[in-house]
Amino acid sequence: MTTQPSTPDRTLQWAELTPLVNRLDELKAAVERTEGITLSDQKFADRFLAFSATTWSKVKSATYAGSLTAVADKCRAAIDTIQAQLPALAETARFAQTFVLTQLARAANAAVNRARAGVEDRRIVVLLAPTGFGKSTIADYLKTKGAVTVEGRQAWRTSYKTFCRDIAAALGRSLPATWQEGRCESEMIAALSSKAGLLFVDEANTMSAACANAIKYIVNKTAYTVVIAAIPEMWDKFLAGNRGEALQLINRCQPPIRASSVSEADAALFLSARSLPAAPFARDIARAANAFGGFRTVVALVNRLAEIGDPTPADLAKELRIHAENLASSGLGKPA
Repeated sequence: MTTQPSTPDRTLQWAELTPLVNRLDELKAAVERTEGITLSDQKFADRFLAFSATTWSKVKSATYAGSLTAVADKCRAAIDTIQAQLPALAETARFAQTFVLTQLARAANAAVNRARAGVEDRRIVVLLAPTGFGKSTIADYLKTKGAVTVEGRQAWRTSYKTFCRDIAAALGRSLPATWQEGRCESEMIAALSSKAGLLFVDEANTMSAACANAIKYIVNKTAYTVVIAAIPEMWDKFLAGNRGEALQLINRCQPPIRASSVSEADAALFLSARSLPAAPFARDIARAANAFGGFRTVVALVNRLAEIGDPTPADLAKELRIHAENLASSGLGKPA
């Protein structure tokens, strides 16, 4: 990095700033290696720097005419932030590499891409699947793409202020419980307005009519895309009980994605991920998963077969008998 100082003091400031800029360049490269991506100056600044990509470019080329002391302080803060985040980024990258793109996950990903691209100005995605069918895992996958996630809770049914405070908290903005509802709503929108983003609301069947209106308000007032994940039966009950608000919400949604079963092809994906053949296992694993547990059952059975090393149909039959016995002892019956 070359410098173009105009005063002795500024020469000293550039000398202090240079190693900070070099360290940020090293950390940028570390993030790229960890995530397997290339970060433009714009994306790097948006994610990690408290100043613009234009300022970053001028600082690197030693043509920045503003306060070098202020920039140096922001560089130190960015260095601390990136160094603290690198372990989590590495864990997230490992998750993304091992994530199995089931039919539901692919459909959700495609819908999110359409929504973020502004297709028909519908920036809400509704993801419906029973417990164990991967909604939370899809949320974790979308976190690797920058999504902010928040889990619905029963308090949302009676407290719109709690909903606003929870959304703001997920974005790193803690709102005092003593604030009035209107102020909490304004602060939530302010927290969402800083940039375009993706908000994943899990267990959305806990929403009230006011929360549904808030989702519509968020996409109207900010550049965020919102994914709503819920259990199908509970979501249908919510729609029936809040028809007016629900219709307004649905009008801003991509076509809802509804999953009801684990397919043999999905089971085969999990087997392949553990270097196991689809035949003769996938069909029986999918059948067991649909009887109870969804993809959690798939993962459990596939992991057990992988532990065996070179499993046979007899090995799977044994595991399925254990699965059936567990279901029977819990009063849930046997796999179909």
